[in-house]
Amino acid sequence: MTITLIGWIRLLLRLPFICLITLVHIFFIALCYPLKWISNYYALLVGYITNSWGKFMLLFTGGRLDIHGPLPQPPFYLASNHLSYVDIWVLFAALRATFIAKHDLKSWPIMGYAMKLTGIIFINRNKKMDVSRVNQMISNELYSPRGIIVFPEGTTALGSELKPYNSPLLEIPASQQFPVHSVLLHYEDKVEGGKSLHGSSYIPWWDETTFARHFLSLLTRKGYIARLSISTKIWRNKSRKKLTESIFQWSQVEYENLKKDAH
Repeated sequence: MTITLIGWIRLLLRLPFICLITLVHIFFIALCYPLKWISNYYALLVGYITNSWGKFMLLFTGGRLDIHGPLPQPPFYLASNHLSYVDIWVLFAALRATFIAKHDLKSWPIMGYAMKLTGIIFINRNKKMDVSRVNQMISNELYSPRGIIVFPEGTTALGSELKPYNSPLLEIPASQQFPVHSVLLHYEDKVEGGKSLHGSSYIPWWDETTFARHFLSLLTRKGYIARLSISTKIWRNKSRKKLTESIFQWSQVEYENLKKDAH
């Protein structure tokens, strides 16, 4: 992609501020870290700090939230489709929560360290045995003063269709009859008008493009609208597979409706 002069100006203005506000939020999280071992105040405070960071990231990447449906209040368990690393700060900006994220995010400079401090739970999807470790951590976090967000697709996608939802990370809410909410994310470009629902937005990160290249390119663009469609229904089921099927069925129908409305 050819970067215009305005694009270079956006990049040079935004990147230093993003680094600064990320480091400031890491500092405040580090100050709270000793509380992790003595009370739930750590999860509560970090929930507010990550919510603040998400809002700043929206601001400095040109993003805007458009939320449809009731936002769940902690503690909650939320299943979301997954399009990009952008989903993380978008959902942080909307909710006080932590994530189940793929383990290779830990190696990202600055961001990876910040994620570890916030208590994001990392999973190695290439190791089936890692699911039991992660489920134990989910069980420990389930009733904390911040929600838990999972991406059942297991990977990012272009956005023109949903990938099948996987059930293992719904084992704990199923076994404890804990209510599960669902949200569908999609993006619209402010200038070009591209929509992730049509596979034409610049936000999804799903191919072999490196994170650095995609992120720097994103910072050259004017901005995007992050749309969240949150279910009014919540699901409970002792069977994780039936629970997953029910959520995926709702998601498929709602996603097709969103695509029709986006024309």
